Amino acid sequence: MSFLGGGYNNSIQTNAYQSVLGGGADNQITNGAYVGTIGGGTHNRVGGAGGTVPGGNGNGANGVNSFAAGTQAKALHDGAFVLTDLHYSDFPSTNANQFRARFYGGYQLYSSASAGVQLAAGGGSWTSLSDRNAKENLQPVSATEMLEKVAVLPLSTWNYKSQDASIRHIGPMAQDFKAAFGVGETDTGITTVDADGVALAAIQGLNEKVESGKQKAESRMERLEAENAELKRRLEGLEQLVLKLTAKGE
Repeated sequence: MSFLGGGYNNSIQTNAYQSVLGGGADNQITNGAYVGTIGGGTHNRVGGAGGTVPGGNGNGANGVNSFAAGTQAKALHDGAFVLTDLHYSDFPSTNANQFRARFYGGYQLYSSASAGVQLAAGGGSWTSLSDRNAKENLQPVSATEMLEKVAVLPLSTWNYKSQDASIRHIGPMAQDFKAAFGVGETDTGITTVDADGVALAAIQGLNEKVESGKQKAESRMERLEAENAELKRRLEGLEQLVLKLTAKGE
């Protein structure tokens, strides 16, 4: 038994038992999509058993236990979860058990009132919220010490056990990173802000080493130039002495 609440031109087809279509217009739970749900909206379709569309426009939940919401979100695969904004173009899932979202206005994820990450509208990289006013217990870093630790930090290429061996990554193990630098929330993960900070500190340490070497080289050059000038002075004195002795016929 299924339930059709009302609306306009809505339908629950045969063998879509125990389904619910709440209202809206031109919505359809198709044949065999049992225990499917459409809350409302317009031109939405559920074609997979257990599929859900809460509302919106032009959405489709065609995979088993899939979910689609927004505007033209298409959950085509089993277990897919697709969310979209108000842009009238299809946005389909590409794999089973996938979460996919389209929001042209960007994304913001907060873990507290002043901490989190955001992806700016049109951007391609996450920005960690890093306001000075949200931080405390600031302590200076020895760039030279960071460089020395980075120099001996074990690095390797590897693959995640959950991915194919051909998909390679490069970097340290979280346990080694934690032991070396003592930062982050856990020894089984590396926080990107810490990895970036260590890299910047190491660059500063390398710059200090280069500058120190440059100063030593300049100092040595100045010393050699002074010694060369002294040798030149002595040589000129000897030349004058030779000339005087030659003039006297000695």
